[in-house]
Amino acid sequence: MTASDASGPIFVVGVARSGTTMLRYMLCGNPRIYIPPESNFIPRFFRKHPTEELTRDRALRILEQVRSYVTFWRDWREDPLDPRELVDGLDRLTPATLIDALYGRYARQYGAERWGDKSTIYPSWIELFVQMFPTCKIVHVIRDARDVTVSSLDAYRGPRFFYMDPYYASRMWRERLTAGLAVGRRLPPERYHEIRYEDLTADPEHRVRELCAFLDEEFHPAMLSPDKEALKHYHSFGIHQRVRGEVTTARSGRWRRDLSPGDQRLVQRVAGGLLSELGYPLEDLGRAGRAERLRATGLRAKFALVDLARHVLRAVGIFNPARLLLGLPRRRPPGTVRPTRPPEGSAPRPTAPAVAPRTEEPTPAGASDLERT
Repeated sequence: MTASDASGPIFVVGVARSGTTMLRYMLCGNPRIYIPPESNFIPRFFRKHPTEELTRDRALRILEQVRSYVTFWRDWREDPLDPRELVDGLDRLTPATLIDALYGRYARQYGAERWGDKSTIYPSWIELFVQMFPTCKIVHVIRDARDVTVSSLDAYRGPRFFYMDPYYASRMWRERLTAGLAVGRRLPPERYHEIRYEDLTADPEHRVRELCAFLDEEFHPAMLSPDKEALKHYHSFGIHQRVRGEVTTARSGRWRRDLSPGDQRLVQRVAGGLLSELGYPLEDLGRAGRAERLRATGLRAKFALVDLARHVLRAVGIFNPARLLLGLPRRRPPGTVRPTRPPEGSAPRPTAPAVAPRTEEPTPAGASDLERT
C-alpha cells in the first residue's frame, strides 16, 4: 500500500487535552483506517530534509531508533520489525516511502487500507507533513483553552510534570494553536479540516459525517463509539480514562466550576485574544489583584526558564526533553492499580520489538507537552 493508493495519510493535530485521542478512536472505528499510538518521531528524523533521498544505512539507523519508541509499538501484532526486510523491500528510499511502509504495515495488521498519525505536538509540524505527503489530510481539533487548562491540571500532576500550571497550559494552547492555524488555513480546503471538540461531543454523528466527507471515506456507525474501539487497543492507565466512556458534553464548560477565579482571569489574559478570534465568548471576570499579578509574573518567569532549558537540550541533540523525566515518580489516579502479568493461558498483549527493555510504566502521554518547535 502507498499513501496515494489510499487518498493520502491522515494527520490528527491538536493541543494536548483537546480530544485528539477520542477522535483517533473514532477514526479507528472506520474499517479502512488505522491510527497507531502516538509516535512523535516523524519531526525528529525528517524536519531538516523532508524530501531528500535516504541512504540504506540512514534508513536502517532511523528504524533502529524508532524501535526504541515503546509506546508506538503497543498495538503491534506481528513479530518484531526487521528493519532490513522493510528497507530492502522499497524501490525508492525517501522519508515518505519509509514512513508509508512502516505505518502501512501497522494498518494492515488491523485490516485497514489507510493509515494516520496523531500527536499533540503536531500543530507545529503541519507544513512538514504536507511537504512529505502532498496528498495528506490534516484534521485539526480545537477546544476552549479554559477547558484545556482544567483538563491539563487534572492529568499532569506530580514531579515529572513540574512545568504544568495554568500559565503553561494556556500559553502552550495559544502558541501551538496559533502555529497550526497559520499553516493550516493557508492550505486548500480539501487538505485541511477544523473540528471543535464542543461541536463533536454535542452532535457526534453530524460532525463525524462531515469529517468522513472531507476524508473521502464512508461513514460507519462504529465511529460514534470510540469507547468501544479504545477497549480493543492498548491505552495507558490514567490520563486517557475518559475515552473509555461514551461521548458526552459534560466536560465542556467545566472551567467555570473547576478553575478558581484567579486562574480564570490568568487564562483569559494569556489566551483571550485567540479565544475571542475563534468565537469563544470571554467572561467579565473583574480585575486581578496585586497577589494575582505577582503570581502571574512568577509563572511567566518559570515558563521562560523551561523554554530556555528546552532549547539548550534540543541544541545538544535531545529532541524530546520530556524523556529525561521518565524516572520521576508518576501520579496514579485514585482507584487504579499497578498493571499485573496476564493470567496463564490468557490472550497476550501486543508486544513491542525487543530492543530497549520495556518498563512497567509507559511513557507519560503528556510528556510530549514539554516539547515545542
